[in-house]
Order: sequence, then structure tokens, then C-alpha cells
Amino acid sequence: MSEETIPQLLQQATEFYAQGNLAKAGALANQVYGKQPDNHHALYILGMVANAAGRDTLAVTLLQQAIAIHAQHPYYYFHLGSILQGQERLVRAKDAYQSALQLKPDFCEAHLNLGNIQFLEGDAGGARESFQAAIACNPNHATAYFNLGVLSQEEGNHEAALLSIDRSLQCHPDAPQAHMAKAFSLLMLERFAEGWLEYEWRWRLDNLSPRICPKPRWQGESLAGKSIYVYTEQGFGDAIMVCRLLKLLKAGGARVHFECKAELESLFRLAELSDLLHIRQPDDVDPPPFDYDVHLPIMSLPGFFIQTLADIPKEIPYLKADPDRLLYWCRRLNPGHGLKVGLNWSGNPTATANRYRACTLQDLYPLTQVPGVRFFSLQKGSPAEQLRFVDQEGKITDYADELVDFAETAALLSNLDLLISTDTAVVHLAGALGIPTWTLLHTGSEWRWLAHRDDSPWYPGMRLFRQKTPKDWASMIADVVQELKIFRRGLRKKSMP
Repeated sequence: MSEETIPQLLQQATEFYAQGNLAKAGALANQVYGKQPDNHHALYILGMVANAAGRDTLAVTLLQQAIAIHAQHPYYYFHLGSILQGQERLVRAKDAYQSALQLKPDFCEAHLNLGNIQFLEGDAGGARESFQAAIACNPNHATAYFNLGVLSQEEGNHEAALLSIDRSLQCHPDAPQAHMAKAFSLLMLERFAEGWLEYEWRWRLDNLSPRICPKPRWQGESLAGKSIYVYTEQGFGDAIMVCRLLKLLKAGGARVHFECKAELESLFRLAELSDLLHIRQPDDVDPPPFDYDVHLPIMSLPGFFIQTLADIPKEIPYLKADPDRLLYWCRRLNPGHGLKVGLNWSGNPTATANRYRACTLQDLYPLTQVPGVRFFSLQKGSPAEQLRFVDQEGKITDYADELVDFAETAALLSNLDLLISTDTAVVHLAGALGIPTWTLLHTGSEWRWLAHRDDSPWYPGMRLFRQKTPKDWASMIADVVQELKIFRRGLRKKSMP
């Protein structure tokens, strides 16, 4: 290999990399590196090949070496930032993007990625500037408009969010995430007819697959004398919130087959919401083993029955606890005096949305300073481990290991005076049982909680506490502490002879 052939080899390596042929791209770049260890272009290609092969630590090292040799190439910084961002090393990733932009101010994707980091850091102003800069570079950048819309949603400005999301959809009409974001804002603004239609785009998302059903989907026609198969989807909270609509199907003359996950079986069987209840096993994709006329996923039911807030069924409670388990927990909890309050601070930690919804037990712990209150943890999963480190004083009784399903949780909840929780399935369960519930919401809370309300039309016994600024749990909890003192005094007065 002569010095004259090196540019040609690097060009070939670049082409092989673009074609996805990592082996040939890496082999050619290695040849150049063997001849010229200080060839920054060869190091860059080797870094990109390592990244594509999942060897991110090596990729970072190689790109840093390329930058040390040639510090004036914006793409070296950009790809270094992308890898660091994937490793959640956000401070260093942000530095890399800013270096890329100093060299190339019209670098659209660098503006976009920088804005994403600023958004995660809670820097709304910086994120907005970065997304707008990306749009200035490319006025038809669908993702930049989409991100602006999500930023407006996080700030609670859903009218502005719709303007940005609609512009994104003009650029990319078939983007399911943008349609879902539009559904989110429409539902928050109580524009239900439009919102439910957009919500059907959820089936185009990568993480959601409809049940395989050979029979037709229900389109709203009369169900008198027919059977309908309704199946749960998404989270437990969704199923608990919407299962009340099954009674409307029965009222229309339908025979209702309802399929749910095993954790909900006992709870739904007690409620007698359907004619037949079936359990769906994990990863079950086969057609249901029973006969029916039409089918529908449960979160499509509101589109047929709820066009205004007045359409939400008023019957509360619509779920109930098993009498035997109710008595069991009554005996477990009643020795002792004081207000009985349940705590829950996190949903499923693997869910993407949970990083925004969840707080920590440390955030909630000031509540335990309120006198005359007994606290009980309903927290399940790995977030429950926080009890060992935070509750050194033993102020919280932990029964979570005994809560084997939602029916057991319902029995415990029904013996409490109050539940205080972030946005989890437990608040839906407490609301459906008619238990006083205080739900703690982050700034970009879900559509079901609507906008600018401190109550919930879905659950009349629920109070909503909202963050004033993103990630600020402290000021919200300070308000909840004061409200808990008032609640305790009021309950004590009611119990006095």
C-alpha cells in the first residue's frame, strides 16, 4: 500500500460502512491505520465501525483519538456526542455537540440532539432554542417540530403543542408517535371525538401489537343478541380505568367476553363486569379459544361511549374487595390509632414514562413528620428497596410482599383512610374503590388527568397535586404535608362523639 492509495482506501471504507458492510470497512481502515497510526480519518471510520458493532467504549476512545489529531471536523464531535448520549453521559455529550456547532453552526442534527439533552435536564428554554435552530437549518424537519410539541406538552401548553405537532405531521403524515402526541393534547383539551380517533394510531407503534382476531372488529353497530370479545392492553391502570364501560356493552344487549392479565383476574371476577372472564398468558398471540361475533381492545371503548366529560359513568365504586380479605386486613391494620395512609412512589421502573411520573421515597418522606398518621407502603418492585435506606426510623409499615395481586391490594386499600401516590395503577384502583386518593403529577402528566384541574372526572374522590415546575417534587410535597395535617384534623373531628 502506497501513500497515494490511502485516500482511495478510505473512500472505499466509507462506502462499505454506508452499505452496512462493517467487516470490509473495518479491514480497509485498519490497513490505513497500520500504515499511518495518526490518520484521523481511519480512526474515525474504526470508531464508527466499533459503534455499529456495539463496542461503544472502544468507539469513544477511537473518536477521541481522531479529535486529538484533527480537532476541526464537526462530524467527529457529533458522532462522539451521539455515542455518549446513548451511554447517558449527557454532560460530555452536550459538550461534544456544542463543539460540533462551533465548527458548523448550521448542523441541524447537532442542534436537535443538543435540544434533547437540554429537555432531559429540564432546561426548557435551551431546548426550545435548539429545536428552533434545527428548524431554521431545515424548515421541513418533522422531528424538530415534534420535539417542540412535546416540550409544549411538558409545559402544559397543549394549544401550542398542537400547532407544532400538526406542522410535524405535514412533514411526515404517517408518523405514529406524532399522531399519538396529537391524541394526547386533544384529549387533555377535552376534544374527545378527535382525540379518540388519533389514539387509534397506537397500534402503529413498535411496542404495541393488537391481539390476533379472525373475527371483525366492532364498529359501533347494535350488539343485541351478539357476543363481543374485549381484551386489555397497555398498563394495569388503563384496564382498571376503562373496565367500567363493559357494563355499557352489557346494557346494549351484548354477551361480553373479557380477557385480562392474571394479576387482575380476582379483582375483575369479584366485580362481575362481564359474562365470561378469561386470562391472557404472557406472550400469548394465538386467537382466543372461544366463539364470539366481534372484538375490541379495551382502550378503544371510550371512543364509542365518551364524547364529553358528562359521558363518564358516575357509579363509584365500580370495583370491590373480597369480604374475607377485607376482614383479614381490617384485623391486621386496626391495632393502633391514627390516620392510616398508604404510600406509593413509582410505577413499573422499566416503563419509559415512569422516569417522569415517579418520585423517590426520599421525596415523600417529609410526610412522615405529620403527627398522628400511620403510613403503609404499597410499593412493589425494585423501587421498594428504597425503604431500607430511607426509612431508618421505621415510620412506614411495609406489607407490599403480601400484595400478590390487585384483589389483595384492593382489600388493603379499603382499610386505609387515604392513599398518596404518584401516577400508578394503584391510584386507579383506589379511585375505582372510592378510596380518598391524592395523586401526585409531574408537569407533563397524562391526558386522563386533563389540564389545570385539581380533581378528576374519572374518580370523584380523587385530588390532583401538580408540579409547579419540572422535576420539582419538593414544593408539591410541602403542599401535601399541609393538606395532610388539615385532612387529619377533619377526620379526627368526624370521629369524635
